[in-house]
Amino acid sequence: MLTKNTACRDCGSSKLTLFLDLSDQPPANAFLTKEALADGHETRYPLKAYVCEDCQLVQLIDVVDLDTLFQDYVYLTAGAGPTTPKHFTEYAESIAKRFALGKNSFVVEIGSNDGLLLSAFQKCDVKKVLGVDPAKNVAKIANDRGTPTLAEPWGEAVAKRIAKEHGKADLIIGNNVVAHINDHQDLVRAVKALLAPKGAFVFEAPYLVDMFENLSFDTIYHEHLSCLAVRPLKRLFESHGLQVFDVRGKSVQGNSMRMFVGWPDAHEVHLRVPGFVNKEEGMNLNIVPSYHNLARRAERRVKETTDLLAKLKKEGKRIAGYGAPAKGNTLLNYAKIGPETLEYLTEELPTKIGKFSPGMHIPVVHVDVARKDPPDYLLVLAWNYLEKILEREDALRKRGTKFIVPIGEYLRVL
Repeated sequence: MLTKNTACRDCGSSKLTLFLDLSDQPPANAFLTKEALADGHETRYPLKAYVCEDCQLVQLIDVVDLDTLFQDYVYLTAGAGPTTPKHFTEYAESIAKRFALGKNSFVVEIGSNDGLLLSAFQKCDVKKVLGVDPAKNVAKIANDRGTPTLAEPWGEAVAKRIAKEHGKADLIIGNNVVAHINDHQDLVRAVKALLAPKGAFVFEAPYLVDMFENLSFDTIYHEHLSCLAVRPLKRLFESHGLQVFDVRGKSVQGNSMRMFVGWPDAHEVHLRVPGFVNKEEGMNLNIVPSYHNLARRAERRVKETTDLLAKLKKEGKRIAGYGAPAKGNTLLNYAKIGPETLEYLTEELPTKIGKFSPGMHIPVVHVDVARKDPPDYLLVLAWNYLEKILEREDALRKRGTKFIVPIGEYLRVL
């Protein structure tokens, strides 16, 4: 099921300008089994990025329903990448220390997935935690591991029920989830309903600035309904009587931001907040032509990449993909890169291995396949872990395999 928004989810403006059409694509995490592939039925939805002329929020207005996106969901934070568990441990420790969280504190996570982040808080002596996630299969994993989780979407009604049954939250946290939420007004109302007077809402999200600096247009897919920046978010929270009191840049999952929100005057506002706003304005993210220029750069990069792959195939080179992340499927479908070009995609996540990539139907195999029989080239789709990948696959490189990195300031072959 598909619905179409007619107004900006942050400010309500109807002035929405299309700047990047990535074509009709299946949901980026909808990997196919052999049976599903043989069945031949695969639904595609428009994947078009718009920018609001009034607040400059980048967003999708074609919204795929949650049941379609999150039924039998294959993404698990525990297997998301080599740096994720370490990041979550450090994340929990730093937040627990900053806000003096302890055994009497209450922490709620929005989009808690398999409970990895909340379990890190539990190890910090925070005994009262609760996750909220719409994917029933991953919520069950969290509950089975001892992290209490509600299997339902986040919203004001859920937040009010939690507040009534458990009390107000000292910390509401979200990791790569705000961009997934369609109704931002309901998101903020829900935070207000649950947040304690001195509490904080802290979330991490991919940062729009990274899309401009590193051309990471592949982070646009149906689950990511918005590409977030400080300016429009600050305006959104202030319109609901909340205050952004700190922002930090993070390198996990590509260049992301960590935003801190609370009640007015509950926390000292850090100078980083206006600093981020000034940077965005200095990059001209407050004017629409900048977004059309971004789209032209993306189109050129796709042509560069497909031209290189075609040249290598003509030379008889063997090529595969390294990683099968959701963002990789955006690139593969937009560029029409299929199994005639890439022999397979490597993975370590059991929920993806043995399946086929959505749209282009490239088989997903364990990374050991590439290690045992090295291809000439690997197209790095999980580019946000590039440094770790090159470190881990040093033996492959020594045997002659080259790594093609399609996302970044420029196309690279390493």
